[in-house]
Amino acid sequence: MVRFEWQGPFAFATLDRPQVRHALNEVMVSALRTACDAVTARPDARALVIRGSGGQFCAGGDFASFKQLIGEAPPAGGRDPITAMNRVFGTLLEALAALDVPTIAVVEGSAMGGGVGLAAVCDFVLASATARFATPEVTLGLPPAQIAAFVATRIGDVAARRLLLTGETLEVEQAAALGLVDEVADAAGLDTLLARRLAALGRAEPAALRETKRLLALRHRASLPATLDEAALAFTRCLRSGAPLEGMAAFAEKRDAHWVVVPGEGDAR
Repeated sequence: MVRFEWQGPFAFATLDRPQVRHALNEVMVSALRTACDAVTARPDARALVIRGSGGQFCAGGDFASFKQLIGEAPPAGGRDPITAMNRVFGTLLEALAALDVPTIAVVEGSAMGGGVGLAAVCDFVLASATARFATPEVTLGLPPAQIAAFVATRIGDVAARRLLLTGETLEVEQAAALGLVDEVADAAGLDTLLARRLAALGRAEPAALRETKRLLALRHRASLPATLDEAALAFTRCLRSGAPLEGMAAFAEKRDAHWVVVPGEGDAR
């Protein structure tokens, strides 16, 4: 239900449950967590791309399991299994948001509910000109429980209220205006847009890329002095590694650094 593959140092997680427009069930959530672990474990990884097959992104959560649980009485004095099941998706969003490798959502068709959450936690969101975004949870009698905080982090509280409290559907231009989408292309140009973004990330030195993502995340958890202290340590680690000497030599000699990779070619050149 999630196809995972490497193309050189670029990881691709493709949602592949077309009969329900890639609605997320427990198996898919677990597979995406495994994809995060695989990317973290590979030092030369440059990006994780999440997209759906067949021109659709993600219809949100699959309520089949929840419907079954609704008919069962919660255990006396224990944690309601609905709570535990819902929280698992939040754990995935946390893992994606904390990933120290750049993440890219490629949105075609509809991103609904949890699909909006998946997009919101990614560093870059590329969308087709016909993509649509909606969080209809409140119209179904539910809060957008696990995605609300991540959507608000991405687009700000005011825009998040507009989206989450009304359940309205946004056309791609509206989503871009709110900051939910970074770049838009027609269907034929979406892969070109993705290749261009991957090519830019392929020029970055892997350790420097990871350190940069860590620092961007750290500023939300630590004070400014603590963040700057860690930044100095990160700068030292990278400089001591010797990689900047290669980077500066490549710049002076007008050549690619040895770590540069091109999408589709796979290996560093």
